[in-house]
Amino acid sequence: MKRISETSHKVRSGCRDCHGDRAHWLGRNALAMAARHHDRTGHQTWCEQELRTVYGAAGPAHPDLFQETTS
Repeated sequence: MKRISETSHKVRSGCRDCHGDRAHWLGRNALAMAARHHDRTGHQTWCEQELRTVYGAAGPAHPDLFQETTS
């Protein structure tokens, strides 16, 4: 059986010395940029990753949800 699924991956990173807790690098290259910055400067860098997997297809919208009223 083939299960319908969707996966998304978000990455953000930064340098504690240069940017504090603000993210400076976003997307696919964020981990590599943080590692490279650390190697070049010796600064402490950080990375956050979010992995989200959703199983199954979205069903039809609930019929009562956000019904418009016309007068």
